[in-house]
Amino acid sequence: MVDYSITYPLTREAAEELREPLLSVVLDLIKSVQEMDEGYTLVFGREPQAVQPAAQLMQVERIMNPFMRMSLVVESNEGPVKLELSGPSGTKEFLYSEFGLKRWILS
Repeated sequence: MVDYSITYPLTREAAEELREPLLSVVLDLIKSVQEMDEGYTLVFGREPQAVQPAAQLMQVERIMNPFMRMSLVVESNEGPVKLELSGPSGTKEFLYSEFGLKRWILS
């Protein structure tokens, strides 16, 4: 796994540079996507290597898209790892388009 080290303070410019490669890694780790009322849950299955890039992506998205609510869920007993992404009106459409979620969501 590639390490996309984040240095602090994380500037918008640094977040912009990290975003695309980190997003690519995170999207490659997705096993399924669950639709929520205000966003999506990215499910990584029982892949422990998803935790670090998902957490780093959260830090980047916090700078790039401060309107989003994010929650990283790591279930007990080596259960699934999930990244919940949601926000105000329009966030769901933004995520669908920006993250290219079409490949996981059956219309």
